[in-house]
Amino acid sequence: MKDIAFLLEIQKLAVQMDNLVEEYDMRDRFVSVLVSGFINEEEDGTIKMNAIYSYHIDSFMELSEILDFIDNTYEEETDDPDAFQDFNEDMDNLLGDLGIDTE
Repeated sequence: MKDIAFLLEIQKLAVQMDNLVEEYDMRDRFVSVLVSGFINEEEDGTIKMNAIYSYHIDSFMELSEILDFIDNTYEEETDDPDAFQDFNEDMDNLLGDLGIDTE
């Protein structure tokens, strides 16, 4: 029950984020993929995921760019614990590739 209560709180935060996107009129520029949850192995060995999710993407190209970004930063993080010090530069590069000016 604690897991469900936690996920509901995460969902509330996702809704707040979505409201913020609307408040700032950023819907046409905002890119986001959010998946939060728990992965559990069942007794029979199957993997089950309880999660909430939210997507703010306009095209397969944006999805592909985000997945590449996640893959690259995850590899960097696992190879180098200090890799996220370059997060802002990575994000600027991602947004630039999508045609979004960050200044």
